[in-house]
Amino acid sequence: MELTEAQIELVSAYIKQNGVAQDELHDDLLDHVCTSIELRIQQGESFDEAFQYTIKLFGPGGLKQVQLETFELLTEMNETMKKLTFGFGLTSTFLLLAGTIFKLMHWPFASILITLGTGLLVLGYLPMILTHKLKESPRDEALLHITGFLGLTLTSIGVLFKVMHWPGAAVTLLGGMGILSFGYVPIYFFKRYKVSANKPVTLSSSIVATACLILIFALMKTGNSSWYEHGVLLTDETLTEELHRMSDSNDALYASMRSSNLSEMKSEADKLVTHIDALKLELMSWAANVPPNEATKISLSDLEKKHDMAVVHDLLLGADDQLREGLFSATELKGMMDHYRNTVLGEYPSELRSAMSSGLALRTDGTFRNAHGQEQDWIHHQFEYTPLFTAITNLTKWQLDIRQMENQVLLSKISRPEASNPPS
Repeated sequence: MELTEAQIELVSAYIKQNGVAQDELHDDLLDHVCTSIELRIQQGESFDEAFQYTIKLFGPGGLKQVQLETFELLTEMNETMKKLTFGFGLTSTFLLLAGTIFKLMHWPFASILITLGTGLLVLGYLPMILTHKLKESPRDEALLHITGFLGLTLTSIGVLFKVMHWPGAAVTLLGGMGILSFGYVPIYFFKRYKVSANKPVTLSSSIVATACLILIFALMKTGNSSWYEHGVLLTDETLTEELHRMSDSNDALYASMRSSNLSEMKSEADKLVTHIDALKLELMSWAANVPPNEATKISLSDLEKKHDMAVVHDLLLGADDQLREGLFSATELKGMMDHYRNTVLGEYPSELRSAMSSGLALRTDGTFRNAHGQEQDWIHHQFEYTPLFTAITNLTKWQLDIRQMENQVLLSKISRPEASNPPS
């Protein structure tokens, strides 16, 4: 059996008259009382008897006591939630600040701190703030708080992905900024405008806020300019084409110099060029997280992590900023380049070696200055804070230098009479 509309209205009026002011509590009590009355009526009681019996179940304090206990419980829960929210907010802020400082100073555990801080912010603090706002604010402000939550969540995740050089960073970051720009900000200022006593000031504030967000979009777009990226990749393609032409030219010169003993220089040049090819392939393999044989199928322009600096730093220098040694380390590459340079110098007459040394490429001795004017050795100058696609372009340039140095020696040898007219 179901109660009539008039009976439900009677129960609702009784609940309100007995001091239950909270709408949610009123609805819950109304549903509970009506269900109990319907069950009693099905057992043969009249509406009045069932109603009186159900009301007595609430005890001496009646409905007021229920409301009082409910408020006490909600207050206790709110205090607990406030403490948890404060704890999550404070902890995430501390972790993010510490992670940022560690990242700037290039100390270990920076990535872990930033990831943990963002995780607490997105999974703990922001959901609690949203829950608190939805409970305390009028229902017509729900959309405002939801768009703010979504915008801040996606923006935080996008920043984390950007810092960690994970794929999808740009889409996530732009999505969060778009929700804030076209969702939260317009709704916020529209509500402020309706109740504002000084509407021109409120309108101008909204315009300024929107302009600031547009500027941020523009800065994000120019931060990793596609035209700059295209220029670097085009340079790498041009250097690679020139490298192949120079290799073919050198092979032709070797073939024409039958009596010249240049096998050591040729062997060293081939060995170093092959090693750099393997090093570039290893960098691509690390960045794409695939085996080297699969990395050969990936072009540099299609690589997701082409802007990543951590791959170059960790492989060539070492994750702990201590110069690592062994296969594919910057120390090994420097040693091979120095040895090849000395081999090339040894092919020149002794009276020319001093003059040729200052003009030869692949010079790794001395000190260099970084963008902040600080002195660095060759290894840190080349591979610290270097994006992957820039490092690979530099490696291609050094391969071309190797072949050009080889070509200079060959032209020098072939220009001598004993080389062009060897004895029988």
